[in-house]
Amino acid sequence: MLELRTSHLLLRPLGPEDEESLFRLLNEPRVRHYLCDDLPVSREMVQEHLAHSQQSFRERGFGLFSLFLKEQPGTFIGFTGLGRIDGGEEVEVWYALAPEHWGRGLATEAAEAMLRFGFEQLGLKEIWAGADLDNAASFRVMERLGMTRVGERIVGPRQVRALYYRRTR
Repeated sequence: MLELRTSHLLLRPLGPEDEESLFRLLNEPRVRHYLCDDLPVSREMVQEHLAHSQQSFRERGFGLFSLFLKEQPGTFIGFTGLGRIDGGEEVEVWYALAPEHWGRGLATEAAEAMLRFGFEQLGLKEIWAGADLDNAASFRVMERLGMTRVGERIVGPRQVRALYYRRTR
């Protein structure tokens, strides 16, 4: 099984065993505000995300990874991964952590692992990242990763304005 390690984190592809943890994370109000347009996430939606991620790994070699602290390998703290922006060709890095883990550099560490994975193992030429306009913490992560601000885009089914960054290999 694919497993990535960083200084503080263990990353492994999201699987059915992560359904409950992912459901709780995506419905945590502070996380949901930034990731889910502040809408409740159903179990069916979580199951669809898991199935889509597994299919993406089979077809493209990338998808979503569970995040665990090395010193607590059984405790899910969030996710990171690579996916297509609105089903297009551009690949985007995603990350989300439970709020009790915010402000410790773990989002940057997780996203950096995804950039290395995308560039070194998958041979991607560029990787994008985007966030809602009010998500200043995510913009700081993107800047720490050496990403360059590109501009705003309208994304998602609700047509939300997001600010995008990009980094090339």
